[in-house]
Amino acid sequence: MQWMDLLRGVAVILVVILHAASIPMSTGSGSREWILANRYLEPFRMPLLMFLSGMLLPRSLAKPLPQYLWGKYAAIVWPAAVWMVLYGVFVYRNGPFELTYWITGDYLWFLLALCLCYAAAAVLRKVPFLLVAATMMVVVVLVEVPSGLPHKTLYYGAFFFLGAWAGPRVERWARAPWMLVAAMAVLAAVFSHLGREDHALRMGTWQAAGISLLGLAVILWLAPRIPQGAVSRFFEWAGRSSIVVYVAHFPILVIIHRVLAGMEAAPLWHVGVTTVLGLALTLLMVWLRPWTSWLYVYPRQKQVTQRLRMRAAQS
Repeated sequence: MQWMDLLRGVAVILVVILHAASIPMSTGSGSREWILANRYLEPFRMPLLMFLSGMLLPRSLAKPLPQYLWGKYAAIVWPAAVWMVLYGVFVYRNGPFELTYWITGDYLWFLLALCLCYAAAAVLRKVPFLLVAATMMVVVVLVEVPSGLPHKTLYYGAFFFLGAWAGPRVERWARAPWMLVAAMAVLAAVFSHLGREDHALRMGTWQAAGISLLGLAVILWLAPRIPQGAVSRFFEWAGRSSIVVYVAHFPILVIIHRVLAGMEAAPLWHVGVTTVLGLALTLLMVWLRPWTSWLYVYPRQKQVTQRLRMRAAQS
């Protein structure tokens, strides 16, 4: 479905815009107003990415287990490891030699959380997806889960398995009456505004999860109705290479930020240049993907996949 690429592209571009605002704030060079503006989208940005990834889970699980595991290694574990090393050596400095760096995943936590979700899916493939999602949400709400990767994996992982359950039902939801969706959109907007100053309404609580669900329902209803054009094609293009945008954008933004901090640029210019130049260079990395594919997928992925298919056919 094209609209899935479009939504994935929108979500991952919003991640770049978020970090272009938050990284300068780490040294007092950012704009608090821009940070507050980004908070409106926090309940929807990462849940949407996890939900969309989960929608593809049933198709992945239909493959024999060796093909399933290999596919996740080649397309998720490999780029996560490559960019953990690259970022740790050239930007983070000494990161690869720190255990906590690998445990937390730093800015690549989303890929590590995805790996854990796919591993859990392989073990729990006979358990209903909705039950897994509900259990993960109950645990994260009622139990004191350690912050960082464990908490994020459980919380956002619930949206992953919810997406796996909802995938076959999305087309039916797209036929829901517009008045219902409009009411849900108003509620999502109101709660999103209230959450601007309240972290509990943005992430990690049942209230935040409810707000996210409202927003996701509206987005999924609207997505098939978005007209085709140059803008939608651009986001679809970015969405098809969302792994490139995600892994490449953060090191680029950090380097730009350090240069501008050394120049003592004013906050408005600092954030503006970081955002625009960071987006441009990240999209350049997407354009260069055909010549740098080893950065995003295991180099011999297709050959190994073919051998696994042949073995499965012979068995």
